[in-house]
Amino acid sequence: MSVGLIMAGGLGKRLWPESSVTHPKHLLNLVGRESFLQAAYRRASHLFGRENTFLVIREELREAVVSQLPELPADNIIAEPQGKDTAPCIGFASVWVRRRKGDDSMVVLPADHIIRNEERFAEIISAAAKQAKKGLLVTIGIKPTRAETGYGYLEIGNKLGDLDGIPLFEVERFTEKPSHKKAKEFFEQGSFLWNAGIFAWTPSTILEQMERHLPELYQGLIRIEEALGTKDEQRVIREVYPSLPKISIDYGIMEKVSSVVAVPGDFFWDDIGDWKALERVLSKDRAGNIIRGLVEERESSNCILINRENKILGAIGLSDVIIINTEKGILVVRKEEAQKVKELVNELLKDEKLKKYLQ
Repeated sequence: MSVGLIMAGGLGKRLWPESSVTHPKHLLNLVGRESFLQAAYRRASHLFGRENTFLVIREELREAVVSQLPELPADNIIAEPQGKDTAPCIGFASVWVRRRKGDDSMVVLPADHIIRNEERFAEIISAAAKQAKKGLLVTIGIKPTRAETGYGYLEIGNKLGDLDGIPLFEVERFTEKPSHKKAKEFFEQGSFLWNAGIFAWTPSTILEQMERHLPELYQGLIRIEEALGTKDEQRVIREVYPSLPKISIDYGIMEKVSSVVAVPGDFFWDDIGDWKALERVLSKDRAGNIIRGLVEERESSNCILINRENKILGAIGLSDVIIINTEKGILVVRKEEAQKVKELVNELLKDEKLKKYLQ
């Protein structure tokens, strides 16, 4: 039986001050009635069953995750001692799943994406899981709707065939976030898909690639796997995990392997990577403003004004500005600079006196 693995350990720094170290992006409810995590878990558990849906999280998020997902079996939480980026995260979960559930296909799903047309999403994921059973590395690519610089891309090559009416393609290459000029070229060329960070493989398949391309990581993971289920499990994890290299699955593996299968995803997908991205999914008033909370606005246009405090946020004569007011902080930024919020947060994290405002 295939398993679903939800990666839920990220920080979402670009959504500060709403997103924080202990209450990150995927726990937020910015769109609809569910948090990003609750929606991801609902979709995955519907596909794979509750007993075959696993979460990999930072240990410090356990209480918050359990409070949002009380139905999640406690044994299905895989807790990292600390965040080490996606390659160690996926590798750690792979040895854990292999020990618990065997070596069937494992679908890796980010916890913080918006998915609509969920019936089609389920069909695409099922096709990817079937391909993964053959020992292949499979990735879901999303057809671009604009020249987006905030996402990675993958270039598709020859068509390999169809599975249940869903086309399969070779992946020629992965490209990290491009310049606007390059993103425009990719969009117009038509052979590029957004890298959604959704993958399917068996635990052994991805671990074999780690042995080849990230041997230091692989060796540490095997030490952890050998200790799983023994009295030394927690000691070995605490001892080994901090020494693992910090690297993403894209840089560490996907950009290096030569045989990756792409399944184009033709369902609605979005990654709310910064505050400006809310424009794509939330309704606006006549002046183009997105307003949430207690806000009084005058003569302002194309702004995002969100107030989470029990006091009035006043905005007069503003244009193309984002203001986010929360208990932990106030963010004021021009829309065009929204991606730079991450840089601000990284600087704040270096200051011991200011860290508390990011917890």
